[in-house]
Amino acid sequence: MEVGSLHHIELGVADGTSVVDSFKKKYGFQCFAQRCRSYCTQWVLKSGKATIVVTEPNLKCHLENTSTSRYEVNITDSDPLFHCWWILDGNKLFDENSVFNVAFKVTDLQQVVNNVVKGGGEVITSPQCVQDEHGKVDVAVVRSCIGNVFHTLLSYDDYSGDFLPGFTSIKNNLDESNKCYGLVSHIDHIAFVCNQGSTPHIVEWYKKCFSMKRFFINSNEDEDEGFLISDTGIGMRMKAMEYWKCSETGLTSGSSQDSIRFVLVESLESQGANQVDIFLEDHGGPGVQHVGLYTSDIMTAVSTFKQNGVQFVEPPPAYYTDDLKVSEMGKVGFHVEDLKHNGVLLDTEADADQDAENQCEANRYLLQKFTKPIFSKRTFFLEFIQRVGAQGFGAGNITALWRAVQAYLTEDTISSS
Repeated sequence: MEVGSLHHIELGVADGTSVVDSFKKKYGFQCFAQRCRSYCTQWVLKSGKATIVVTEPNLKCHLENTSTSRYEVNITDSDPLFHCWWILDGNKLFDENSVFNVAFKVTDLQQVVNNVVKGGGEVITSPQCVQDEHGKVDVAVVRSCIGNVFHTLLSYDDYSGDFLPGFTSIKNNLDESNKCYGLVSHIDHIAFVCNQGSTPHIVEWYKKCFSMKRFFINSNEDEDEGFLISDTGIGMRMKAMEYWKCSETGLTSGSSQDSIRFVLVESLESQGANQVDIFLEDHGGPGVQHVGLYTSDIMTAVSTFKQNGVQFVEPPPAYYTDDLKVSEMGKVGFHVEDLKHNGVLLDTEADADQDAENQCEANRYLLQKFTKPIFSKRTFFLEFIQRVGAQGFGAGNITALWRAVQAYLTEDTISSS
């Protein structure tokens, strides 16, 4: 197998200390490693298997002026564990607070790099070895075909350090008294906003470069068109891709901890300004819109996160009075008021087997909740998701989620104008 697993995501920020403190206090992440260089400081956050690297550059060191009086870091060749996410691209500069790196652990680094080259991808850093007293790690960096996104590729078997070479462990930093500690177990999926008409190319690129395959969001989804939502004020196309650790056996479903899942979102033509276009404008182009964080108890998670100051996007009240949705909630054992109290959305699997002897198999469902954008711009946010057998992305909730986010962004635009 070539691509093994999702290793971490990397968030480039202007104020690393503030972001790290927020993830610790609000979401229960542990900061367990750090790396300091003259040109950057990096922190490693972890909750369960979910690993987030927060990178803050020092713009006074190793910089070159660009035509926009901003800066472009140009030291990737000497340090493959740090590279720039706001490189000038098409006369647009990407938002400096951005998830710009989705790192994979791979089993055959050179083969993956070869596939990227054959697939038309750009290798930013050719395979090289980085090491410290804990061992060696082979690293390469490639540029995704999506906006400002990179992929760091890591290959190692017996590295004994807590994270990667050069990172120093932070001891005695675990606050188990924090009520939200451990509520996030892993990264469920990563969603990208893309330019109109670009998803066929992106799907093909990831198929050639990383052997990823289409994952159908809905059983009625057209392979070419994707999952379409076209309603009053709504126009969106979604496509999803996945890579399973044991995909060569033909497995098509399983635990989301064992897969790499990407969701691609683009707006439809002639639908007017919407949240996809707002992201593209504020972010400076395509990129990571949100990360889905898995929790095994979304009710407790949302309630606790709210107490910690997390701001969520609330669904429209009509969602909890819709007869079909109320019936759907009751069939899987939920009271409407319990879900409404925390503003949690529920969606049953569209193709669940109603004749299944096992009740869990007959009633596969998922629960979802979105935060508001976590930075000042209307770009990156978090999703919390709990799955009970369901493997999709809440196709039945997408319209409700769209309207909720659209209403928030519209209100935000009006209030700031």
